[in-house]
Amino acid sequence: MLFLAVFCGFLAENQREHYIEKIRARQYARSLINDLRKDTVMVTWIIEEMKSSNKWTDSLIKFFKNKPIEQIRNIDLFILTSEDELYSPYTWNRATLEQIKNSGSLRYFSNDSIINRITSYDARTHHMDEDYNGDEERSNRVDEKRNQIVDLNYPREIISALRTNRDSLMKTDFINKLNSENLRLLTSSINDIKKYVNEKITLRKYLEGRSERELPRLIKSAKELIILLKKEYHLK
Repeated sequence: MLFLAVFCGFLAENQREHYIEKIRARQYARSLINDLRKDTVMVTWIIEEMKSSNKWTDSLIKFFKNKPIEQIRNIDLFILTSEDELYSPYTWNRATLEQIKNSGSLRYFSNDSIINRITSYDARTHHMDEDYNGDEERSNRVDEKRNQIVDLNYPREIISALRTNRDSLMKTDFINKLNSENLRLLTSSINDIKKYVNEKITLRKYLEGRSERELPRLIKSAKELIILLKKEYHLK
């Protein structure tokens, strides 16, 4: 009888722990879904930044095609390179995921497919952080080449206006005002400009890979994980 009582108590305790784990798994699932949704918004915005950067690189290439250096003004290059800024750093919403990993709570998820997808998604985001570091190095090389050929010494207010409202300003006499500063290129060699363009093309190649393949796949993975979590834990 004593053995039976102890055994029943063990079963009851085991059932209670299992129930608690299910509740915690559902709580983690809800929180993880919110984090994944925020990630997809952030990544979508970064994809647009990459596409915008590549668009300006294409404009740059088109501008320089078969053009001698005598026909290139400093103001032209200044405007076309004003978008030489890297895309925003990733700001992953990792709070829930880190809590799950650090507390060993991944075992609460009984569905192996969910566990595998969570682990895979986490690995992909860290891989993108590594890619960002590589893109940052390439972007720095672009900046170095630009600083060797373009005189950037335009008034601060003009630079600010150009960055915030460039497209509409280019349709006015604003460009004439910029050109009146009479700044000259810092090089007389077309090869210096070609080296700069080569660095831009190299960066564009990497950004195309991120914006057209890697990041869309990451968003797809996040959305599929959200669907799986909602279905498994009956969440809206």
